[in-house]
Amino acid sequence: MDSMKAVLPDMINARVEDLYNAQLSDEEVLAHMADMQRKAEHLLELASEENRESAALVLQELIELSHRVRRSYVDMSYRQGLRDGFQLQTDL
Repeated sequence: MDSMKAVLPDMINARVEDLYNAQLSDEEVLAHMADMQRKAEHLLELASEENRESAALVLQELIELSHRVRRSYVDMSYRQGLRDGFQLQTDL
């Protein structure tokens, strides 16, 4: 129990620092974000009266990409939690 008390604060501080200094390292997330930027620019071009249907389709694609980015972040957080849990178990 003493070893857990000694290690846990350091692990919590490390996790907070990781979250604060997080970089977008996952290539899939970066690709989705770049695709979202292109779709947003395309949507601005299509937003006139005669292109409303096309703009609505691009908007739907943007929404779907945002959901994919969110799921990727959740997946990354889950994997990091598993690594932290394993590290805690190893340290105990």
